[in-house]
Amino acid sequence: LGDVDKRQVTGWPDDIGDEMVTNENIDIITFTGGVRVGKIIAGKAGYKRAALELGGNDPLIVLDDLSDSDPDKAAELAVAGATRNSGQRCTAVKRILVQERIADRFVEKVLAKARAIKFGDPMDPATDLGTVVHELAAKTFEDRVYKAAEQGAKVLYDPGRKGALLPPITVDFVPHESELVFEETFGPIIPIVRVPNDDAEVIRISNSTPFGLSSGVCTNNLQRISSPSLLASVPSVACHPATH
Repeated sequence: LGDVDKRQVTGWPDDIGDEMVTNENIDIITFTGGVRVGKIIAGKAGYKRAALELGGNDPLIVLDDLSDSDPDKAAELAVAGATRNSGQRCTAVKRILVQERIADRFVEKVLAKARAIKFGDPMDPATDLGTVVHELAAKTFEDRVYKAAEQGAKVLYDPGRKGALLPPITVDFVPHESELVFEETFGPIIPIVRVPNDDAEVIRISNSTPFGLSSGVCTNNLQRISSPSLLASVPSVACHPATH
């Protein structure tokens, strides 16, 4: 910025929000938060440039063309993607869509990796997984897990929540319309949605939530992910060739 004066202005939205959005000296507005506030900002920003990140529900799609050793690689991506930074990343894996033909082998690998995660004191260097933002958030995400269980999901691993410390709860057979995976669950849950071997149906399920930010695909056949409906569904798609 050279000699440009740099200032940081802080305050409550009620006090400074309107001025920051409407002031003629503001060239660009960035916001990360909820849809309701994002719409308010968009409505007031007029012709200003705006970058509004209003949530994600990022799927990792595991296709059924994986070879014998590939499910382990895909499971590593899935578990790390769902639990790193306690799942509190806008591009964290929020839904794992695995085709039925490969599901049993994949789920076995996921469960083993989830069980190996050391969760606890975030100040301990040996800890893999610490707390979420606060206890209310942890309880909300835990409640979503057990609502999904009432809808037919199967909880494979849950060593128990302690306050804001939410373990890597692993859930299989999650209905894709359940709140756990339909809304953005901003924590280290590992929800597995078994989907048909029909790629078109997988894409339909992937695109069935209101949120789109990023996605990932595990496959040995890159042609399978060239579908315009997949590439157009989210701003970014990460391709993971299983053999690399």
